[in-house]
Amino acid sequence: MEVSKKFAILYFLVSVIFLHFSTLSNQVPNQNETKDSMIYCFKYNFKTGDTLVYLVHSYDSILIDFGKPLLKVRNEIYQVVCEKANKSGTFLLSIELLEFKGRDFQDTNFVEYFETDWKNRKIQIEIDSLGNRMNFWVDDSSKSGRAPGGPFQPHLFFAINETCKKKNETWLVRVTEDLPENGIPVPRINHTMLFKMVGELDTLGETVIRSEFIRTGQGSLKLQHQKNLMKVSAVINAYGFIDISKLRSVPVHLFTTVEQKLSFKTDDTESVGRHYIHTDYTLIDYREAPPVIKSPKKRKR
Repeated sequence: MEVSKKFAILYFLVSVIFLHFSTLSNQVPNQNETKDSMIYCFKYNFKTGDTLVYLVHSYDSILIDFGKPLLKVRNEIYQVVCEKANKSGTFLLSIELLEFKGRDFQDTNFVEYFETDWKNRKIQIEIDSLGNRMNFWVDDSSKSGRAPGGPFQPHLFFAINETCKKKNETWLVRVTEDLPENGIPVPRINHTMLFKMVGELDTLGETVIRSEFIRTGQGSLKLQHQKNLMKVSAVINAYGFIDISKLRSVPVHLFTTVEQKLSFKTDDTESVGRHYIHTDYTLIDYREAPPVIKSPKKRKR
């Protein structure tokens, strides 16, 4: 049992280190480069009808009560549609899981599956250009469901609270967010994010503004478990970076690695666990809303 536990943790850490150093290796400093004093600006911007499709690739390592580790590999396709761009500067976004494929590994066994109760559930969030959440709606509040990565899995649209920064400049964001895209009942996180501006990069032909971040926080959720009310809480630590398109002002790529210390409590039982995740969101399709052509006004005779 102890060997299996160590294997799960080692697997996660090696994967994270590999990805982190792969990222750094693509950013070789230029000895002759002058100090970058340029200001980089970024924000979210959508038009009514914009459609974005993301491939989400994730690795999970889960330990409950220090039992046998469960390793998961997940591939998901999410569709995000801007249902309405409001005159007030907010955006109504619908988020839907279209496709899913998962593999679970435990000991020498593995299971492959293609279904999840979160597939084709549509939720809506209203955000502003800095990612602040104004409101949310769910398709059926009486029907419970959970995203494949759990209630506190990394989410794509989070508050950035600033719009222009110099390279290597840092800023702090403290926010409480409801995450309907992660499940019903809706989980809530209270977290602090420290951002650092990396600057302008070219990623697969897309010019992006990259910001790194570290995140600490707590998550909470109450749900019905058999005949008891279960309280789920999490202490969350994360590192990652987000790439926002310079031209289109939409997220092109999000990488994040997360450690969750979990607690599950009912009136009769209490369990603890660890959930390690590293996730990549990659924009694979972007369909811009067609321009609205207004009819010419009739001239008065």
